[in-house]
Amino acid sequence: MTSLVSQPSLSDILRLQELCEQMPQAEMPVEHVFLPGQYLRKMSMPAHSLVVGKRHRYRHALIVTGHVTVRTADGMHELQGTHIIDSPAGMKRAIYAHSPSELVTVHLTDETDLDRIEALVIMPDDEPLALENQP
Repeated sequence: MTSLVSQPSLSDILRLQELCEQMPQAEMPVEHVFLPGQYLRKMSMPAHSLVVGKRHRYRHALIVTGHVTVRTADGMHELQGTHIIDSPAGMKRAIYAHSPSELVTVHLTDETDLDRIEALVIMPDDEPLALENQP
């Protein structure tokens, strides 16, 4: 893991998200996997694509494969291969794929309805992080 820059702020990532929304959007197929007590969401990123993810209410695992630059809890890092990242509650990620890459988020839930999962797991960008959800 190569550290690239200091930690960008949430406002930095939100500004990047605004810029990305003005650009042509790459197709990034998503696969949903339901296991007992778990929901996994896999996104395939083409080479030279950029994703700004959603904030999650709870700590979860992020599995990354490929060659990416990603915002982690301690800054921006260039990763190659397969990595499991501890993703704290409230983290807003920016991920750049240098090569075709995959991202898998792992959430603990028995829910199988995608709308309900999103309501439980995703938090709006302007919502403050509740103390009980902080790492």
